[in-house]
Amino acid sequence: MRLRASTVLADAWAAWRTDWTILTAIAGAFLFLPQLALLLLVPALPDLPPITSSDPNDPGVQAALTIIADWLSRYGGWHVLVVLVAMFGQFAIVACYVLPERPSVGRALVTALTLSWRFILATIAWMLPLGMAQFLTLAVVPLLYFPITALVSARMLLVGPAILAERPIGALAAIGRSVRATRGNMLMLATVILGLVIAQYLLTMPTVLADQWMALHAPNPVARAIVDVATSAVLATGGIALALIQVAAWRRLG
Repeated sequence: MRLRASTVLADAWAAWRTDWTILTAIAGAFLFLPQLALLLLVPALPDLPPITSSDPNDPGVQAALTIIADWLSRYGGWHVLVVLVAMFGQFAIVACYVLPERPSVGRALVTALTLSWRFILATIAWMLPLGMAQFLTLAVVPLLYFPITALVSARMLLVGPAILAERPIGALAAIGRSVRATRGNMLMLATVILGLVIAQYLLTMPTVLADQWMALHAPNPVARAIVDVATSAVLATGGIALALIQVAAWRRLG
């Protein structure tokens, strides 16, 4: 079945208009607040010294690696936790729509929690090869980084819905199910995903730059908190949009 991007976006928009109160409640708890706490409480990666050599034994390279390793040991775990919580939040939103019977929000959260380990395992299974491809792409043809990421993400878009709607289904089986369901629609879904990523980047770029500028030149906790709230709101909205796109695509293709 061939889909149009307008159809998927229209279905996602219709779901938002109907259930925006439920969606904002789930996203507020699992997408907005953790991201805001991360921005407000966890220090950003410090500025790295200039690196003028590719030699790993160069003092500048060693100093940069030391700073990165120290920062990761202190704060990397918090970033991983926020990512996992956000993944669960999106997974729970999908669960509200694709479970065989339309569940209550509480039941959707419980079901998503019990199946989240499969979703995380499936995500790791396809993101590890993608990460290697991204690294090689950046080293050889940087312009292909985002298209390759979008194309692979398009084929994996329905992994979460498959785990929820066709349980019990394993992580690898869900990956195969997503690949089969998205056959013939990869370019369309990749375009939608890439458009969402670009929109999210453009909307958060001014607030991120403002936060960085204030941190260096005009430290004002209240102003920075307002900026961080705006950044977190955009990221949470993007998470809702991606979850609803998954739901819309699954209903048409699953």
